[in-house]
Amino acid sequence: MATQSKSNFGRLALAVTCLALVTNRTGGWQQSRILDVTLTGQSMIRSDIRATSPSAVPTIASLLKGDVIFTNFEGTIAEPGQPNESTPLQEESEGIFLAPPGALGALQAFGFNLLSLSNNHAWNLRAVGIQNTLQEASRLNLVRAGTGKTIDEAVAPGYLHTPNGTVALVGMASGEIAPGGAATATRPGVNELRLGPGNIPNEEDAERILQSIRNASKQSDVVIVYQHNHLYDKPFKTMMAEELPERLVPPDWVKKWTHREIDAGADIVVMHGAPLVQGVEIYRNRPIFYDLGNFIFNLRPTNTRLDEPIIWESVVANVRFQGKNLQSITFRPIALNKLGQGQPDLHDPLANNVFLDTRGLPKPATGEQARYILERLAESSRPFGTLVEVKGETAEINLKTEK
Repeated sequence: MATQSKSNFGRLALAVTCLALVTNRTGGWQQSRILDVTLTGQSMIRSDIRATSPSAVPTIASLLKGDVIFTNFEGTIAEPGQPNESTPLQEESEGIFLAPPGALGALQAFGFNLLSLSNNHAWNLRAVGIQNTLQEASRLNLVRAGTGKTIDEAVAPGYLHTPNGTVALVGMASGEIAPGGAATATRPGVNELRLGPGNIPNEEDAERILQSIRNASKQSDVVIVYQHNHLYDKPFKTMMAEELPERLVPPDWVKKWTHREIDAGADIVVMHGAPLVQGVEIYRNRPIFYDLGNFIFNLRPTNTRLDEPIIWESVVANVRFQGKNLQSITFRPIALNKLGQGQPDLHDPLANNVFLDTRGLPKPATGEQARYILERLAESSRPFGTLVEVKGETAEINLKTEK
C-alpha cells in the first residue's frame, strides 16, 4: 500500500513539474503554443472600403492571417459635419488625412485587431480628432496604443488577449508633431518622443516610454513597440522630394534607440514614417522592422512629392513565436495600385471621390515585381547582418545565421 502511495505521489509530482514547465510568467500560456503576428505598413485609409470598393475586401483580407494583425491608422476620425466652425482645420492640407468612422470598421473587417494611433496626423483635427478616434476604436473593441486623453493614457500599453498568448502594444511618434499635439497630464494627444541636442532622445520622454515597455513585459507574453518617425539627419520633406538615399535607411539615433527598447523588454519593434520599406535587423534575437512602408495609401494625386514607384510597393511580415522563442520571420510582397478608378479631382485636395477611395489598395505582388521587392528588402537588411532568403514570391529571414 505504501509503495502504491509513493508511486501515486511520484506521478503527481511529475505532473506538477510538467505543468510548471509549460506555464510562463503571465500564467496559463503553454510554451509549446504558437503565436503568429502579422505586421503591415501604415494604413492611410480615407473611406469605408467595404462601401467604396467592396471588390477589394477579399483580396485585402487574404493578406492578413494570424493571431495578431497590426497596422498604424495614419490619420484621424472626423464625425459627420466635421470639420466645422467649432472644429476648424488649421491648414487645408490637414483635411486630406481625415477619415469617417467606418474606416476603422473596414480595418477591423479586413482582420486587424491591433492598431497604433500614434503618428503626425493624429492631431489634424486636434483634441476632437483624438477623442473621435479613441471613441470609435473603443466602440469596436479594437486594441490600440499611442494616443490618449492624457499622457499617461497615451503611453500606456494596449493588451490584446488571444488563445495563444497576450500581446502588448506601446506606441509613439517622433517628428512633425504639430504644436499642441503631444499629450500632457491635462490634454489629449500623441505619445511623443522628442530629440535633444545631438539627436539624443529626450530623457524624460525616453524614460516614460522605456518604463511602459518594462511594465508591458511583465503583463504580456510578447511586447510590440511601434514608432512613427520623421526625424532624420536631413529635413524629411526635402529628403523625400529629392529622393535622397537617406530615405532608405534609419538614422543612427533610431538604431541606438530601438536597441534600448529591446533591452527594456520589447520583443518586436516596428516602424513607419518614410512611406517605403527599409531593412530589418535582428538584435538579441528580436526583430526590428525599421520601416514597413505602406499597406493602404489613399494619397491625393496632387501630392507628387510621394510619387516614386517604390512607395507603391511593400511587404507584409509574419513573425512566429513559440513561447518566448522567435521561430520564423517571413515576408509576402504586395503592390498598391497607383491609379484609382474614375477621374482624380486635381483641384480639391479634401474631396473624397472614387479615384481616391480606390487608389493605393494592396494586392499580392507576383512574378518579377515580387522578386524585385523582396531582393530590395534583402539588400537593405544585409548591412545589419540579416540574411533574407528569397524563395520565389515569398522570403524568409535565416535565423540560424543570427547570433
